Amino acid sequence: MKAIYKFHFDCGRQGMLEGIFVAEKEDVEILVEEGIEVYFGEVLGKHSEIYGPIQDVDLSFVTDSQDAVNVVLDLDLSTGFNPFSYTVTGSEADERNLGDDATVAEAIAHAKLNKKEGGDTIPEPADQAVPPAAGGSGLSG
Repeated sequence: MKAIYKFHFDCGRQGMLEGIFVAEKEDVEILVEEGIEVYFGEVLGKHSEIYGPIQDVDLSFVTDSQDAVNVVLDLDLSTGFNPFSYTVTGSEADERNLGDDATVAEAIAHAKLNKKEGGDTIPEPADQAVPPAAGGSGLSG
């Protein structure tokens, strides 16, 4: 089920990243529980290199009212920074055996697969992945 979240990522004296976005509740839970490190890049100026795990304190649940979610999606009211729009850090990608420039969505899909199979499932690197069967991407969205 999709929900609306506020994002507030404190970057110390460099500043903060803030945003409002819609995401699947399960994906947000995995992002926090798994401690997935998100790489935002130099979003606060040259050489700022902002990255880190998203924690409970960084996210505020707003609502899971589907009427509100639909309004935000239909009117494109998401604003600011959305951790799901970025890649994971290089060390995070290496740890999960994901390819270079792996997205947060790929890391979450890997965590879901790992949880489902009950172990350390290692996917094929993204650049060598087998294409999905006809009729879908293999990922729910």
